[in-house]
Amino acid sequence: MSHFNPLLAAGAVALTLAFTGSASAQGIGHIEQPDALIKAAQKEGKFMIYTSADESQTKPLFAAFEKKFGIKGDFVRFPTGPLMQRFASEADGRNVQADLLSVSSPIPYEDKPEWFADLTPQAVPNLAKWPAQWVAKNHFTWTTEIVSLAYNTDLVPKGTQPTKWTDLTDPKWKGKFLLTDPQVADNYLGWLDAVEKVNGMDFLKKISVQDYKVTQSGASGAQMVAAGAHLFNAPTFPSFSNVLIAKQAPIAVQYMSGPSVLSPRDYGIVKAAPQPNAARLFLNWLMSDEGTKATCAIAAYSVTSDPEGKLGCIPVRDGMAMDFKVPEARKQALAKAIGVAK
Repeated sequence: MSHFNPLLAAGAVALTLAFTGSASAQGIGHIEQPDALIKAAQKEGKFMIYTSADESQTKPLFAAFEKKFGIKGDFVRFPTGPLMQRFASEADGRNVQADLLSVSSPIPYEDKPEWFADLTPQAVPNLAKWPAQWVAKNHFTWTTEIVSLAYNTDLVPKGTQPTKWTDLTDPKWKGKFLLTDPQVADNYLGWLDAVEKVNGMDFLKKISVQDYKVTQSGASGAQMVAAGAHLFNAPTFPSFSNVLIAKQAPIAVQYMSGPSVLSPRDYGIVKAAPQPNAARLFLNWLMSDEGTKATCAIAAYSVTSDPEGKLGCIPVRDGMAMDFKVPEARKQALAKAIGVAK
């Protein structure tokens, strides 16, 4: 991922202060949203996000934003692959519906830069306070999650669940678990690439004979595990289980090791956004301390602007960063080895 130079980030801070007034002693995250942007956004009155995130994350954020500004958010939610197919069709047909795109991969922003607006402190003032290593030309990394496993606590007593990726090859799990197809999204493919680099192709081949079932979505996977249809689902992300845990469903999250794989979630503003000002205001609010606190009140997230968890977030964890530039031939070899190649 290409990132801003720290010197440019420092210049961005100066630009933001000039744009919004001097920062308070509380920090840039506490500054008021620019009046001109609020008025322009309220005139538009709404915005649309295309996202691969679970609705349990999106809806509460929209509710908090609407309560503050009176602007209604809507969203289209699909796994990354189908979501990008829909977005690409609209972009190519010049019938863009989305104002913002949020997926767990930098690839769409980097491969199709003409689809996205440049992110600048003039457009999104709180961008200047975001850590420079998590900001690129037309997108920024909002959260990071560790690729995990979701298990049914009624069927898998705590302490007996898999804790490292090689545990998936244990014969006792044969025919009893759900594998999220790594081909459905860049971050799942990034997981597959990472675990093979650490454990080798033979490890993937041992999983391939485990008679697992396949799901195309971590969200549906969590629901099936909570319903008792499978003992566990992997790979997945904690956000898919959070709403079920809140409802006291028999499901829990296990952060996996060997390796611990980090997945980012990125945001970008669509260049042809129908409601660009509302999109900018939502991002500016999301990047504020208030937005960060709202995010981490929903569930246990690691937000990149709160690395130590001072705003109620989970501290940003160490782990193996995903490679999102896996060559096509390697993708096919990995998918074949684990048994999901089409």
